[in-house]
Amino acid sequence: MQLRTLAAGIVLAFFAMSAAHAQPVPSLDLGVGSYVYVMSNNIKANSVAVLRRNFFGGLDRIQVAATGGVGVGVGTTAPPPDPLGAQNELLASQDGKWLFAVNAGSNQVSVFSIHHGSLALEDVVSSGGDYPVSLAQHGDQLYVLNSANEANVTTFQIGRDGHLREFPGSSRFIGTDVPLVGNQPNVGNTATQLQFSPDGKWLAVTVKNSAGKGSIELFATARDGSLAQDPVTTASSDPSPFGFGFDENGHLLVSEAAGAAASSYAVQRNGHLAPISASITNGQAATCWLATSGHLAYTANAGTSTLSGYRVDVDGHLRLLSKNGVAARLPTGAAPTDTKFSRDGRFLEVLTPGTGNINTFFVLGDGQLVFLGDTPVFPALSGMQGLAVIN
Repeated sequence: MQLRTLAAGIVLAFFAMSAAHAQPVPSLDLGVGSYVYVMSNNIKANSVAVLRRNFFGGLDRIQVAATGGVGVGVGTTAPPPDPLGAQNELLASQDGKWLFAVNAGSNQVSVFSIHHGSLALEDVVSSGGDYPVSLAQHGDQLYVLNSANEANVTTFQIGRDGHLREFPGSSRFIGTDVPLVGNQPNVGNTATQLQFSPDGKWLAVTVKNSAGKGSIELFATARDGSLAQDPVTTASSDPSPFGFGFDENGHLLVSEAAGAAASSYAVQRNGHLAPISASITNGQAATCWLATSGHLAYTANAGTSTLSGYRVDVDGHLRLLSKNGVAARLPTGAAPTDTKFSRDGRFLEVLTPGTGNINTFFVLGDGQLVFLGDTPVFPALSGMQGLAVIN
């Protein structure tokens, strides 16, 4: 279906929704000028593709910029689509000036400056460990999750010119030791993602453990950005707590890959997590990546090439948007992975490494997803992973 027709379909959907609730039709702005970034994770030369949103809400590829490092391709110990076993491999800075990217194959982090959406490489530094897979920012500091061998989080100062300087003695250990097999660790047992709580007091890390229960670790964060030596650890009900995000009320929402579910937690003052909704299953498979915005959360289910939608109430309880657990179906073999909202919450971008595309959805107020189209980015089954969005 052509993007023009799909855009018209969105307008009709707005009219229908507004008529059903006797509300005025809202204005429609398809976010022209916002940008989406996708990482190739190429084993020979890693790169980031830049895509710009067009008038119809879809994406046009305008640039591919080399990171100066290398990725791992499809990996060696697990089949596609998940060579990094992670979320937040690409990160746009909070002020929109910088884009940070991991190079898992060369143990480096790259920094790009952003000028009107386009990228210019400014710095490439050692990640402070092995197999960097996830990034988080707090003020003028960048935190890097290195997931292979003795996993750690390493802290860097972000300079005014975008250059990174590692803080001596800043590494904090996760408590896992997963050796490399070829160029990849067993991603079923590695740490997955970093992200700060909305108040900046805690840096959360999810850790998978295929032989038992996974865990969620929270490092207390001082005013100067330094992390506590040891994290506060909460056991997960699932062996593979994977992607996560915080809702608008500060609740932690976590996808669970083994059980195809999502759970929500309240962050207590001491850093322990109190379950709110435990393992709300969606009936799909390989529920790994999670994106949340406002009162909505979506998971990407790589095993069934579907998305699942959840509504989050003010107390953090999760409820599936549909009885069958399917918010959207993608082509067989698409294997959706990284999933990100635009910052205004109107668009949901989904990587499908099985096809080499990025799929764009418009998010209606009731959580329904309207497909706007897919855009070819990198070759199918080449190992692409990593997604960031800026308005």
